[in-house]
Amino acid sequence: MERERNKILVAIDGSEQTHELVDYLSGIIPAQETEIVLFHVMAKIPDSLRNREKDPQTARHIKNLKKWEVERENQVRDLMRSLRRQLVSIGMPEYSTMISIQKAKEGVAKDLLNEAQRGYNAVLIGRGRAGEAGGPLLGSVATKLASKLSAANLWLAGKQVLKGKILIGLDTSESAMRAVHHVGSMIDGSSHSMELLHIVRGISVSAAGREKIFPEEYRQRLIEEAEDQIRPAFEKAVAILVSAGIARERISTKVISGVPSQAGAIYEEAIREGFGTVVLGRKGLSNIRDFDMGRVSSKLVQLAGGLSLWMIA
Repeated sequence: MERERNKILVAIDGSEQTHELVDYLSGIIPAQETEIVLFHVMAKIPDSLRNREKDPQTARHIKNLKKWEVERENQVRDLMRSLRRQLVSIGMPEYSTMISIQKAKEGVAKDLLNEAQRGYNAVLIGRGRAGEAGGPLLGSVATKLASKLSAANLWLAGKQVLKGKILIGLDTSESAMRAVHHVGSMIDGSSHSMELLHIVRGISVSAAGREKIFPEEYRQRLIEEAEDQIRPAFEKAVAILVSAGIARERISTKVISGVPSQAGAIYEEAIREGFGTVVLGRKGLSNIRDFDMGRVSSKLVQLAGGLSLWMIA
């Protein structure tokens, strides 16, 4: 059965990572079943300068800035055309890639946020280089999107463009299952392997007296119960992925137990096993509105700078 065409918004800032975003997409999406919008917001001349246009010095600066604006728009348009050719080279029809360049209205982050809420299946932006506090977009724009874009599926592309392996964090929540559906509907399943990972946190007994309250037998029983509870979710998730066209032998399941940090355990598993993309639901079992990103996905945004992270609404 032919799948519906997906539509992805790709935020373009003109940095070195821009072509890497397209490289990342080329290893993820089914080219014939996806539409791409390459989107760029042009920064405007600050109002503080425009209000001083009668000042000769300021007027000269504004003239130079306007000239720069024209040159910058031409550079961005040339870049967009180059990116479209890059997408066509991987088999995407030229008509499926649209270019959108607009001047800032409310600021880069706000304008991108507004555009992202117009019916896209996913929004892709760059995370910056591994180890940096923030790349071209991560520092301001991506952070705002991650916290504000609660109703959309956000893809943060890491510096390490590793293709072919996807790690899906799973619990028994509806949010986690939506993440599984999203993966099945968005990726080219013929070339990917994936792991469904469930993390069971341990109970810390380092504080005085806790070992008596939570003896080893009790802690072990809680872990075993948690592992039993996740099995139906594993079975359901596998069935969803198989029905989306992903071969059963490409799907594995895993439980990691007794760890102090879920985010840390997911990150370590991704690095250890060579996963390039980590997928999580924005909400975990608590489903509390004030924690739209989920504590685990929020920590991973900062922790896993080199990995690509999908946060699914």
